[in-house]
Amino acid sequence: MISVFPRTLAVLILSTTVAGRTAAQDHVQAAPTSAPNPRVAAVVQSIQGLFAAAERNDLAALDSIYAGDSLLVLEGAGINRGWKDYRDNHLGPELKEFQNFRYRPFEIEARVTGDLAWATFRYALSADTPTGKADVVGRGTAILERRGTRWVVRLTQTAGRTRRPSDPPMP
Repeated sequence: MISVFPRTLAVLILSTTVAGRTAAQDHVQAAPTSAPNPRVAAVVQSIQGLFAAAERNDLAALDSIYAGDSLLVLEGAGINRGWKDYRDNHLGPELKEFQNFRYRPFEIEARVTGDLAWATFRYALSADTPTGKADVVGRGTAILERRGTRWVVRLTQTAGRTRRPSDPPMP
C-alpha cells in the first residue's frame, strides 16, 4: 500500500518554501504613494541609467552597467551573447546611425531576491535613421545581479512595435 503522507508532506514543504520566498522578495508596487525600499530603488535606477547611457551613446557607461561576458540580449528574434558581441555587432552600429535619439523606460516594476533582481518595463524609442523616422513603443524584461554595491544587467529581452495614436506619449 502506498502512503499519501510523503506526497502530502512534499506539497506542504513546497508550499511553505514558495510562500517564504514570496514573502522575502522586495518589490515595488505601481501605487505612486508608496516609496520602494532602497534595494528596489537601486534596481530601478540601474534600468533608468541603462536607458540614459544608451540615449547619450555612452558606451563607456554601459561597460559598467552590462555584465560583460555574462550578458545575454534578446531583442525581437535576435540574440547577442556577451557585452562585446552586443556592443560591436548590434548596439554600437545602431547608435552610430541614430540622430535625435530618445530612449526612455517607464512603468518599471522591479523585484529583488538576495543578489538577483528582475524588472519589467515599457519603453519608448524615437530616432531619425538613414531609412526614416523610428517611433517605437515596447515592453521589456531585465535580470540583474548585485556585484558589490551595484546592480549589473545580466539579461534583457525587449520587443517593440511602431507607435500607434492610442499609445502614451514619449516620457
